[in-house]
Amino acid sequence: MNELLMICERIAPELMIVMKERYKLMNLLAYEEPMGRRTLAVATDLPERTVRSHIDVLRHNGLVDISKPGIMLSKEGHQLVPKLRNMLYELEKFGDLEKRLQRALGIDRVIITPTEGSLMLKKIGFTAAKVVQELVETNSIVAVSGGSTMAAMAEEMPGQKLFPMVVPARGGVGEIVEHQANVIAAVLAERWQGNYKMLHLPDGLSPDSLHMLVTLEPQIKEISELIHSTDVLVFGIGQAIHMANVRHIPSSVMEKLVAKGAVGEALGQYCSMDGSVVYATNNIGLSLGDIQKIPHVVAVAGGFEKAEAIISIMRACKKGILIIDDQAADGMRQILDIPTL
Repeated sequence: MNELLMICERIAPELMIVMKERYKLMNLLAYEEPMGRRTLAVATDLPERTVRSHIDVLRHNGLVDISKPGIMLSKEGHQLVPKLRNMLYELEKFGDLEKRLQRALGIDRVIITPTEGSLMLKKIGFTAAKVVQELVETNSIVAVSGGSTMAAMAEEMPGQKLFPMVVPARGGVGEIVEHQANVIAAVLAERWQGNYKMLHLPDGLSPDSLHMLVTLEPQIKEISELIHSTDVLVFGIGQAIHMANVRHIPSSVMEKLVAKGAVGEALGQYCSMDGSVVYATNNIGLSLGDIQKIPHVVAVAGGFEKAEAIISIMRACKKGILIIDDQAADGMRQILDIPTL
């Protein structure tokens, strides 16, 4: 139910305003009934016309009774108030934590979505899809990274005629085809009836090899220019050591990552808790340093175990929308020493 409330607040905030106003009236009646409309209006700071409209609906639904002494909750109304109170409390608690995390990280916005076990990827992917779709405009250039979270977002993306150009943010990483940025870019382009370009280039090539490829291959140069003209960037966040293993990074570099306290990885860059980039793989794609020039940036990650990684990467970004699940949010709250409500 809490998740349904949060989805409603994202999609139809005007309905949530109505529900909160009606709860305010019902909650006051639970303690102070009977009351007249004018007294309710003064006590709740709502216009008397608004109170009259809400009370008419509540009476019609059998939640309040109107008699000569005033307005009173019905038996069903009394039973509903504590349930509604608990649901709205959870919603407000999430909203407060979102704002506190936003301020602590110095970014534009934090969105927390409740998740449950194996459904975490699907649910966080759904939330990310809704947010990203609002940012994409006709003919936008959209860059997307690889990974299971990005694949889940693409899977949940509804169809719409936006006609963007979708490109991979960087070259390929890992061995699962469905999680490759090229494949995810193709899926998103199909959902939006747009076009896509693929970057057939592995992460971690030497600077000389990259320079030669860009110089000799016009297609690579073209996609590099597209990537660096990105309007909307969407990327996932990984744990540093795990991602280093996925990339088969040499043991000497692994030792460096451990020694310098690398905890998070995104776009081929490894960051320590203070947001410092301690190591970067070579690629012609986007890096964290490019983020300041991109109009819309969305980072997506979930899981309690990723809390440190998320903090490190967002401290490096210094901007953007962060979409996380409640488990990651709780882990971040503990690390950042944000008190509970």
